[in-house]
Amino acid sequence: MTTKNNYLLLYNTLSSTLWLRIFLGVTAALLSPNQPSTDINVYPHLEPWTRWTQTLAIVEILHAATGITRAPVFTTFTQIFTRCVQVWAVNYQYPEPTASSPAYTALLLAWSAADAVRYSLFIVLYPVGIGSEWWLMYKAAASTVNPIGAVVFYFCLALYVPGAFMMYSYMLKQRRKALKCE
Repeated sequence: MTTKNNYLLLYNTLSSTLWLRIFLGVTAALLSPNQPSTDINVYPHLEPWTRWTQTLAIVEILHAATGITRAPVFTTFTQIFTRCVQVWAVNYQYPEPTASSPAYTALLLAWSAADAVRYSLFIVLYPVGIGSEWWLMYKAAASTVNPIGAVVFYFCLALYVPGAFMMYSYMLKQRRKALKCE
């Protein structure tokens, strides 16, 4: 094995393990009979894990840009950037609407399940994740007292329609390519 392959194996193992930890945390909260309000309990326990796990994914943009992986830079950047905006500018900055929304739990389930197994379940999980991102950003926009911040959020919400279509189409195209190789 080359140094590059060893590095990618280590990175992907770490990333998959972190996302699996988040997935198991959400699942445990959902299955716990003692929790009257799962959504409020998920946020304080998993938000920091999710924020830093997603922040770690920034290196995937560098992987694509330097040729370590064959992923296209623009689509990799788009996905990583929008998720980082979600975890830092929405989920972290607006804890009240995020913590109380079932969309946060749905978002974590979609992201963690998809990333723990790396794209094999994306056909179902991608729309759930994108829809949850959109809803939480909408709730943050409605909660902000800063008019400029609200404009930025609403602008980003408008970009979700073409952006989601572009990313989902790309993922379907990649899936077809992968199935042709098998």
